[in-house]
Amino acid sequence: MMSKGPLSTEMRPTEAGSVGRARAFAIRAHGARIRKYSEQPYVVHLDSVVRILQSFGIEAPSVLAAAYLHDTVEDTEASIADIFTAFGEEIAELVYWLIDAEQGRRKIRKMMSAWRLGRAPFDAKLIKLADFIDNTEDICRHDRHFAPVYLREKVKILAMMARFEGQRLAICPFSSRRAA
Repeated sequence: MMSKGPLSTEMRPTEAGSVGRARAFAIRAHGARIRKYSEQPYVVHLDSVVRILQSFGIEAPSVLAAAYLHDTVEDTEASIADIFTAFGEEIAELVYWLIDAEQGRRKIRKMMSAWRLGRAPFDAKLIKLADFIDNTEDICRHDRHFAPVYLREKVKILAMMARFEGQRLAICPFSSRRAA
């Protein structure tokens, strides 16, 4: 977990409240956006990522709030400054590590993404793992041609995460027990 230093009360009035506020913020920011394959409202993906985390016993409000916000900066008009102002430093930092802002050819972008995620805080990695699970199920179900490419890219990212986390990643909830 990230450090538990106190945050200003005007940034985060209550821990539990931050999760609901993050969900509402994400819904407003994503607007009418829908999932590529399922044509469901985008919040369905965000709810799934949070449910996956919870199914593995991850309940930290900062992690769940960041999970709701993980695609907000890269996919909407919201900025990391907006996240910081609304939710404080701890949540904004987790979101920052999850932003795919790399540019260039796909192969180079994915390599840079692996470097970034390998060095990300453990809580950010947990969110990314839940995101991978939900996206992988969706892509494998709906796009059999792209799925092998997607899976190869994710294997490289997971390898980089494991390189930096070692045994800690191997024994994290996603690896050590099945979801409830």
